[in-house]
Order: sequence, then C-alpha cells, then structure tokens
Amino acid sequence: MPKSIENIPLLDDQKKKQYTFTLWQKYTSCRWQVGITAALAMSCSILLRLNMTMVVVCMTPGNLTLAVSQNGTEITIRDPYLNNYVYWDSTIEGLLISGYYIGQVFTSLVFGTFTGRISGRKFIFFLTSALIVVSFVTPALTFFSPYLVLATRVLIGIATGGLEPCGTQLLSNWAPLHERAQMMSITEQANSIGGIGNFILSGFICNIPVLGGWPFIFYIFSGINMVAMILWLFLVYDKPSKHPWIKPAEVDYINSHRTKSHDKPLVVPWFKMMTSGPVWACVLGYVTSGTLFMVMAVCLPLYIEQVLKFDVATNGLVSALAFVGRFLGALVFGYLSDWIFTKRLLSLITIRKTCHATGLLGSIPIILGISFLGQDDQRLAVVLMTLYWFTLTCMNSGFRVNPADIAPRFAGVICGMCVFLNSVVSLFVPMVVTALTPNGTADEWQIVFYGCVGVSVVGTVVFLVLASAKEQEWAKDPEMDKDVVIKVTGSNNHAFDVDSVCSQNSSYSFK
Repeated sequence: MPKSIENIPLLDDQKKKQYTFTLWQKYTSCRWQVGITAALAMSCSILLRLNMTMVVVCMTPGNLTLAVSQNGTEITIRDPYLNNYVYWDSTIEGLLISGYYIGQVFTSLVFGTFTGRISGRKFIFFLTSALIVVSFVTPALTFFSPYLVLATRVLIGIATGGLEPCGTQLLSNWAPLHERAQMMSITEQANSIGGIGNFILSGFICNIPVLGGWPFIFYIFSGINMVAMILWLFLVYDKPSKHPWIKPAEVDYINSHRTKSHDKPLVVPWFKMMTSGPVWACVLGYVTSGTLFMVMAVCLPLYIEQVLKFDVATNGLVSALAFVGRFLGALVFGYLSDWIFTKRLLSLITIRKTCHATGLLGSIPIILGISFLGQDDQRLAVVLMTLYWFTLTCMNSGFRVNPADIAPRFAGVICGMCVFLNSVVSLFVPMVVTALTPNGTADEWQIVFYGCVGVSVVGTVVFLVLASAKEQEWAKDPEMDKDVVIKVTGSNNHAFDVDSVCSQNSSYSFK
C-alpha cells in the first residue's frame, strides 16, 4: 500500500520555457553566481596557502655578501640590505612548504563531519578571516625563528581544513546533476586560479625594493582575501531556498535536477561509509591528485630554479603557465563531460572512469618527456609542463565530482576524509622531494618524475576497479525513500516528463 499520495501536474509549455536557459542566463543565474564566487573565494585563499612556495625562493638571496675594493684591496663585507633576507637550508624549506598540511590533517575530517550541520557560508567566512589575520603577522615572525613561521603554517592548515568540505557540501545544494561536473571542476580549479595569481604576482612583488619585497606577498594577498570575503557575504547563500533574490523558476529547476533530502541533522553511517569501495575510490583518487599536485605544482618553483635556471620573476611566470594549463583543462573537460552526459552518449560511470583514466594515463608520456630535459631545453620544458597540467585535469571530472554522485547528502563528509588522507600524504611529499634532490640536479629530479608515473598508474587502477556513479543505499534519505502514487493531471496533448517530477530515491505507481 503506498505511503503517501502526491498530485503532480504535467509540465505545461510555460513551465518548460522557464526551464530553458540561454548561455548568458545560465552563467548569470544565482546558482552560477554562487559557483563562480565560491571559485573566486577559494582561489584567493589558495594565495595564502601557496605563497610559501615562492617566499622561500624570494627571501633567500643568492649571495649574502658583497665584494668591494678598499685602498686597492678587495675585501668582502655583508650587504646591509641583505638584512631583509634570511637563509634556510633545504630541510627547513621543505618543512615550511609542508607545514600547512600538518594543521590540515587535524581539522579536515572534523570539519567535514559537521558540514551538514553548520552554515557553510558563515563558516567559510570565519575560516578565511582567520587565514587573513595569521598571514598578515607572518613576516614579523620570520626573523625570530623559522619554527614560528612553521607555527603560522600549521594555523593556516587548521583554518583551511574546513574550506573544501564546506565548499563541496554548499555546491552540492546548488548544482543540478548535469551541471555538477562543470560547476565543481571550475570551483576546484580555484587551485589553478590561485596558483596563477600566486606565482605571477609573487615574482614581481619580490622585486619591490622595500624590506626585500617578499613581506608584501603576505600583505597584498591578505588584502585580496578581504575583498573576496565582502563579495562572498553578498552573493553566496547556503541553499536556493535561502537566497533573497533568486527566481522561483530557478529554484524549481535546481530542485528538480538534484537529489532531494530533508533538512535535518545528518547521522553519518561511518561503518558503511568506511567499508564502501566507491568511497575509497574517491579518497584514493583525491590522494593521487594531491600527490601529483604537490610535486608538479607546490615543488615546481624549486625545479624551475634548480634545473631550468630561471630567475625569480621568470620563475613565477613559468610556474603560473602550468596553472593556466590546469585551469583551461578544467573548463574544457568539465564542459565536455557534462555535454556527453546531457546527450546521453555514455553512462555516468563510464564518463567518470574515462575522464579519470584519461587524465592520469594521458599525462604519463608528457612527464616522462619532462624528466629528460635540462637547462638547454627551457622552452620545451615550459610547453610540456603546461600540457601536462591541461591533460591531468581531465581526472577532475572523475574522482572530484564523484562524492556528489554516490552520496550527495554526505559529500562534505567524504570530502573531509579525502582532504584528511591527502594532507597526511602531502605532509611528507615536499620533504621526500627535497631529500631526493639535495643537489637539485636533473638526474635527481628524474627520479621524482618516475615516482609520479608510478602514482598515476596505481591511481588509475584503483579508481577503475572501485568507482561507482550510483547513489549508495546507505547514503539515501529514508524519509525520501518511499512509495508514492502520482496522479497525472493535465490535457492529453501534453508530454509527461517523468524525470522532471520523480525523485531518483522514490518508487512510483501511476494512476
């Protein structure tokens, strides 16, 4: 016997017209205002997370002394201007770069657990405000001890541990199914946008002839984040139902193209989640991506300085080009995967697995080519690094959006698990890289690149075996999983679109 009865009218022509958006209407809609603003806010926070990768290059001069002539005798003295710089060995540099992940380890899983119970809008604002304060005071602590700087990096890691889980959960409330890969890929590419800004701006900021230039990296990036948070408060809301000026037609459109659930505190089924193969496919996919990101993005300035021998300003520009490739790849592959799904050319799971495997396996020949290049191949190395990131980003349309496929109600929790384990691994990656490259030679970096190939192969196999695109039984809302009788009303000349009125969690009988 059915448990409830719903009278759902057929979609008339006016309703169908409301659900038809031009390209301009789509990207200026409230849901995309939220998505684009989220990408902007995340990219600005990346400035504060990645800035240490350029700071350790900028704040260490090549020579701490000057050779001058006195009464015909050449003597060496310390340049007073160099008091604005510090010298740290490669071990300290690796520790400072990875210090951010020390803090993130402790908070990502905790914050991910609470994403369904707190306002993502308010919490992200609070965390970013903490980032701004900590970043602003970092230059003053630099000359006392590198371990005080390490403490600020840990605090930044603690604050950022909740940004991605909260952002993922917030976007899962806004993204229709067939726009999910595109919206989340663009938002995830905040890493690329922030990386581009970090490397380009840092390279020029370092040349400011005041205080060595590098402290202004912290000051300017903190100011940019303050502006981003003002936009965040005006444009971002937790759910369509809470947005003050969204049109009813768009609310209907979003709700009819995403999984429905009741607004109530989530009870996380930890055992079923931790023993779910599809969940571990997402987690290990995230770890694979994070490991490659740490080597080919976070440690990239060191490779460019040591092997390709670029100066600081050029180093920043070259590092940014890799992120340009990453950003363009997100746009292309995110749109392509959503288009294929909309046209129903492939099943959703086939799209997810194909994108994941294409990104990882397709990038292997490129990174092998990079491993054989040196100072004489600067231009080719830059082209290949950009192409590498463009290709690798295809995997984001696989693992990155998959949590919203298999468990939309717990997407933030799964993302917290992903960030947690990725932080544990990423904590050691810079230290491993600096340990493998003590002299910074091309041969030493070749070993690092071979390791990336192995990571790519393992990451592909795991995802192909374990991944799924079906919502898992343990993830469904029991209140929505019920029998429903639908009484179809309307004239006979109307077409009945079952997908537009049926929740994917419910079973229906028709009268």
